[in-house]
Amino acid sequence: MGYTDVHCHILPQVDDGSQSMDETMEMLRIASRSGITSMIVTPHYKRGRVGTPRDEIGRLLQAVRERAEEEQISIRLYPGTEIYYNSSLEEKLENGWISRMNDTDFILVEFSPMESFPYIRNAIDDIFSMGYRPIIAHVERYGCMLGKPENVRIIHEMGCLVQVNAGSVAGNYGFKAKHFIQKLLREHLIEFVGTDAHNASGRPPEMAKCADLIYRKCDREYADGILFGNAEKYLLGK
Repeated sequence: MGYTDVHCHILPQVDDGSQSMDETMEMLRIASRSGITSMIVTPHYKRGRVGTPRDEIGRLLQAVRERAEEEQISIRLYPGTEIYYNSSLEEKLENGWISRMNDTDFILVEFSPMESFPYIRNAIDDIFSMGYRPIIAHVERYGCMLGKPENVRIIHEMGCLVQVNAGSVAGNYGFKAKHFIQKLLREHLIEFVGTDAHNASGRPPEMAKCADLIYRKCDREYADGILFGNAEKYLLGK
């Protein structure tokens, strides 16, 4: 079973990710070589700054699928969004302007790295009250979480699912983030890994090194869940 990338910016010319269809194809080739067989595309949504309507994401996604098929790249692609939390999200979600994670009730949500823990905890409550289930993006990036697994434990017990970046697992962003993630792994506080890929060079969609480390640190069943099983269970409808 190949890996599932639940967080990537491979759609061309919609955010600070891929800037062309050719770059998107190169990113998909990198992903395929790294063992990825499914990806949920998650372009940024930030109110008043950047955002692509759900219908446009669908059209672009279909164009990428068709080009990938022409180039014989075998990766299944699904719609999503990385949503920068704000208190007025409900209308955009309810009217279908923002893509949820493969049209499930799950949404991938991010915050400012400097946001306070009470703010994030209250935001998670707010998302549940809207009828959606939050997946917190790259939990290791938040100052109120990094080095404080007790805070991750709190949001996990609230029902929030947790995503970390493959590069952080592999140590590409420093020892502190890697060590923190290892603590979360020991407590089974992580559900998903995403590459958070933005291009084919500096931030490519690579999963192999991360997967190797997870399999060495965790039991097989839990590692399988992080790398593909939870995505299949919660997001891909299989």
